Amino acid sequence: EKGRRSELFGMNVFNEHKMLQYLTKDALESLKGAMVSGSKIDRKIADQVAEAIKGWAITMGATHYTHWFQPL
Repeated sequence: EKGRRSELFGMNVFNEHKMLQYLTKDALESLKGAMVSGSKIDRKIADQVAEAIKGWAITMGATHYTHWFQPL
């Protein structure tokens, strides 16, 4: 890809715009709340978020995917 680095930076990120396309309204609200408050999300919502990110990554051409958690 050619272009300015500032134009390319963050281009392939599962951001809020992408979340709106891949998550249900309930999942999006729950995820946003957790991001703001640091609260935990329900396992069902976590699974939906994981599937949404995986689906998005595949549409972006990903051939391999891992769901990796780091301890805090």
